[in-house]
Amino acid sequence: MTPTLFLVWSDSPPQVETLRDALTPHRGLVQALAFLATEPAPDDPFAVDGPRPALTLELGFADLAAFENAAAIWESEPAFGLPGSSTFSAQAMLGRRFATPDPVFRLGGGERPCTLLVAYPGACDDLEAWLDHYDAHHPPIMVRFPAVRDVATFRPLREARLPETWPRGAAMQRNKVVFDSRAALQAALASPIRREMRADFEAFPPFTGRPTHFPTTTFDLIDASR
Repeated sequence: MTPTLFLVWSDSPPQVETLRDALTPHRGLVQALAFLATEPAPDDPFAVDGPRPALTLELGFADLAAFENAAAIWESEPAFGLPGSSTFSAQAMLGRRFATPDPVFRLGGGERPCTLLVAYPGACDDLEAWLDHYDAHHPPIMVRFPAVRDVATFRPLREARLPETWPRGAAMQRNKVVFDSRAALQAALASPIRREMRADFEAFPPFTGRPTHFPTTTFDLIDASR
């Protein structure tokens, strides 16, 4: 599993190129993805999920030491103007990827992948049991979506140290599915797999809160070609 830092801006996010320049020097950073919110389509089933985050960063590290080192540097030398900002939240999580049948992106010139970001706010009686149930049952269905390129889940990493000045995110779980385009995502959601997903959701252990789903345009901040 990968120690992962999620930074979520509700408004006034930094520019993608600014992020790329700030992140490049950090050792142990193995993945850096920026997700920009897209406007919902008129028939988007997720349009009722509330305000869309302006920007989400997913930063994966080789180990916990690299994670905490980067966070400490950003606290003392603000890379993105984080301290004192009320428009962002930070959450330490542990990421797990699930193999998909065809992970190779097929992007046209200038196109970027579309990622559906999902977050579960709320609480449950036994979080670890809930998370283990989710990973055992839901991703095996998610990887069967037509033309899905990547599937990952994220659980809280409570032992990670974050700067005290950073407002905290509080999702009990996050996950994502990644496609070549918004059209590919829409086609996947219209497939029979979506009905299987719903049936499995109804069998989850009890929890409070309602999950949110936000389609986003994806920028790879390490591989500039994506």
